[in-house]
Amino acid sequence: MPIPIGLVVDDDPQVRSFLSETLRRGGLQVFTANSGNEALRLTAAINPAIVVTDIEMPDGDGVELCRQLRQLHTTDTLKIIVVSAVTSSTQGDDAKAAGCDAVLAKPCSPALLLSTIRQLLIKPS
Repeated sequence: MPIPIGLVVDDDPQVRSFLSETLRRGGLQVFTANSGNEALRLTAAINPAIVVTDIEMPDGDGVELCRQLRQLHTTDTLKIIVVSAVTSSTQGDDAKAAGCDAVLAKPCSPALLLSTIRQLLIKPS
């Protein structure tokens, strides 16, 4: 069975490092991007099973990234988690409407993030 690929997207290097290490401990092969534009380029090359992204980034937001990823990946094979210090309840709702599969608040515990990933990656039999 191939190792699932995860993509972590966050402009904060410390957060990116924390999330990446959490995904690695969960058994994923991890790539990182510091912007939505970089994430879109990487996604085409690596075909991740899961994208973990922030909402607020300098070159656009995670909600727009969700929309663009859903346009590129029309199948249900890509799962998207937004991990963000959501400043308003509408941001979380907007992320869900854009195709995000889960919204987790920062700071997020590694256990919660890994549990959410496991639930999303379980394939129905």
